[in-house]
Amino acid sequence: MITMHPGEYLAMAYLDPLQMTQSELAKRLHVSTSAISRLVSGKADLSVDMAMRLSRVLDRSAESWLRMQLRHSLAQSQAEVSLKELQPLELEEALAG
Repeated sequence: MITMHPGEYLAMAYLDPLQMTQSELAKRLHVSTSAISRLVSGKADLSVDMAMRLSRVLDRSAESWLRMQLRHSLAQSQAEVSLKELQPLELEEALAG
């Protein structure tokens, strides 16, 4: 299951209910409108810098924004990446060798 991308959450929880445009939010955050557009569309991951800006303007911790991104990225990778061919490292064997 893919968790919600922070940009999707941003649109659903803030932009839509507040009837705020991406341009208005970009001005408040002192970033480009295209940066907000890429985030909201899921084309860009949330950066630490953006999490800090959102935290200040929307009063939600930067850590919570980053956890959302981490959960989304991890779920997406788990769905897309096959690890079947990878062999676990035997620690005792590696230290003895």
